[in-house]
Amino acid sequence: MTDKIYVISCSQDLASMGIDRMRTSVEGLEEVELSFDWSAVRLVPVIADEKVKFQIGETLIVSIKPIEIPAYAAVIQSFYGTNGMGHMFCIGCLTFKTYADDRVADKAMFQSRVKAPVMKGDLLGQVLIVPGKKK
Repeated sequence: MTDKIYVISCSQDLASMGIDRMRTSVEGLEEVELSFDWSAVRLVPVIADEKVKFQIGETLIVSIKPIEIPAYAAVIQSFYGTNGMGHMFCIGCLTFKTYADDRVADKAMFQSRVKAPVMKGDLLGQVLIVPGKKK
């Protein structure tokens, strides 16, 4: 028997309903051995798909141009080719998907060091997508 694992979902839309997060029990998350194909890595720019205004030090979820991520692929943040006004922390979507699912990332978490907007078309960062398969 395994312990329950919970996924925490956060969104500005939840805040507008008076909820700051949702905690949901999930199944199918366990340790798995994967094999990665480092000869077929994709370097993908993460591009804002909307204008979002930031205050100094504020962290918000920004819509991005969709990025397809195949099942079992690893997503690794590149620290080269980033946005000078802040830092992108992660990409994903508002619906939880496991590593065994094909995924589409359409959101990024971004923190700004300055009071300024991220504009549609702005580079937020870059990610490496490394194809993988279950061993």
